[in-house]
Amino acid sequence: MSRKCLISAGQLFTLLLVSSLIIMVTTNSTWTGGGDFLDNTISCIIAFAVNFIAVIPLGLLYRRKPTMNILDYGYHLTGWFGVVIALFYGFYFLTIDCYYLSVFQVFNANMIEPEMPSWLIVIAVLIVAVYAAWKGIESISRTSVFILVMLLLGLIFILLTAVPQVKSENFKPILYNGWDQTIQSTMLFLGRSTGLATLAVLLPATKGNKKIGFTVWNVVTYLLMSVILIIMVGVLGNAIQIQMFPMHTLAATSGIGPFQRMDSIFLGIWLMGMFIKIALDLYLFGSCMQRIFHIRRGGIFIMGGAIAVAVISILITKSVTLQHLFFDVYLLAPLTLFASFVIPLVLLLIDTIKCKNKTIRRMEETLEVQNENSVLD
Repeated sequence: MSRKCLISAGQLFTLLLVSSLIIMVTTNSTWTGGGDFLDNTISCIIAFAVNFIAVIPLGLLYRRKPTMNILDYGYHLTGWFGVVIALFYGFYFLTIDCYYLSVFQVFNANMIEPEMPSWLIVIAVLIVAVYAAWKGIESISRTSVFILVMLLLGLIFILLTAVPQVKSENFKPILYNGWDQTIQSTMLFLGRSTGLATLAVLLPATKGNKKIGFTVWNVVTYLLMSVILIIMVGVLGNAIQIQMFPMHTLAATSGIGPFQRMDSIFLGIWLMGMFIKIALDLYLFGSCMQRIFHIRRGGIFIMGGAIAVAVISILITKSVTLQHLFFDVYLLAPLTLFASFVIPLVLLLIDTIKCKNKTIRRMEETLEVQNENSVLD
């Protein structure tokens, strides 16, 4: 299946970097499994290495047939089961959107005074995201370049104004309480990251040097995350353990000269990153539905997916039971593992076996022809 290159490698990995920034700004001690945030810097190193290992099956598949994405491979290698694979990826992207949007609503309910109606935030974000997804991946990627610049400038400004408040006595020995938190925070970072699943769908539509883009994306993501964690610990100390959103607290306490309380910048960073993330995932969901129903545009599915995300995210916000389910790392991590590694690996093995069987059949046919010729002689 031939595919037109729609975006450059730089645009693709800019999209992924903007999406990854949400991981940094929404981390707390409950989700990472403890308040020893310096241990999470070890998690960053592990997650960085795991990404380079997990991408191998996808990279080998792409090298064999650069014009096929994971959805095409599903149909090509498994026939009707390709529908199941496409459905899994589609609903995986929607699940991630429900997660991120509901986390923001929890933040809004607990940290913003006066609280804005959750449904109003949901509708506003989704309307803009639906429009961007309907316009296509080119539009989303062009917007992400501008937003990335704004996000990096905002983060750098917050960090620079926070550095003077860092106190050396706030730092504890790394891994003082063992590896439990490191393991859970590694699962959290990897489970929240949909980068490899996004690559699985978008690689054939991308031109340029993907290896360099992939490396830069991972280096910047986890290096910046480590710096943020170190500064948060240095400024907040033990208080970081009781903060629902430590990055927001850091921003609120940072300031220099006339620039005080950087929490408004933090809020802008989160909203801009969430917009790109949801728009991208809705586009990917529409692509999955296009592949299943063999249609040219997935606009109706994008709108349907957005409505589903709105309803489910609001229900999650209003239900403690659903929050425990959706915010649990043991839900996201297995889903991401399957989307990023297991499915590409299984398809790679199937493709390898089929290629070997074809080679064996060709050898057998060649031997039969040779035997027939020798008999005739």
